[in-house]
Amino acid sequence: MSFVGTLRPLVKGNVTRPDRWPAVLLAAGFLATSTAVFALVSALGAGLLGPWRSHPVSWVAAAVALGLFLLADARLRTPMWRRQTPKRFLYRYGDRRAALFWGLDAGLVGTTFRVTSLSWAALCLTLLGLVPWWAGVVYALGFALPELAFDLVVPRRRVPAGESDPEPTWVILGLLRARRVMRPVGLTMLASAGVWSVVMALAG
Repeated sequence: MSFVGTLRPLVKGNVTRPDRWPAVLLAAGFLATSTAVFALVSALGAGLLGPWRSHPVSWVAAAVALGLFLLADARLRTPMWRRQTPKRFLYRYGDRRAALFWGLDAGLVGTTFRVTSLSWAALCLTLLGLVPWWAGVVYALGFALPELAFDLVVPRRRVPAGESDPEPTWVILGLLRARRVMRPVGLTMLASAGVWSVVMALAG
């Protein structure tokens, strides 16, 4: 969550014209790589699985995979690459380019921390042909729309010229507290998708 502090406009002595480009670029980067990853996984699935995609066997495979993800999350061992985009990018490349890099990195789905396995489950379903490639767009919007809304509604603190605007730590603390809520939500969604996969496999 190193990019949380740049979600609000980075105001340096100018409260009338805040710079909203970092938030826009963060969302754009996330959208670009998320769409590309899901499209690539979909194409890979089409090439590897051929006619088996969207077949009842695919629903069985999905049910098994979702069950494994559910078990992993329940044991608090969500599969992830335990890293975040380096915050030093902000000081090296500036606000806008750093925000773009953060978005591009986070949109790769598996390169940073994840609270649940839902993103992996979505990739699995895309590989099996059970959801379309443009699921990556929906996935990205689930990130980008709240992020942009946050940028628009969070009150701006007046910052005198020459002083830095500290990160809104209450946001970071709120996100950390939300993990306790989001994990059960993720478990419920994984379980529901697993049950649906079993139903579709039996129906096929």
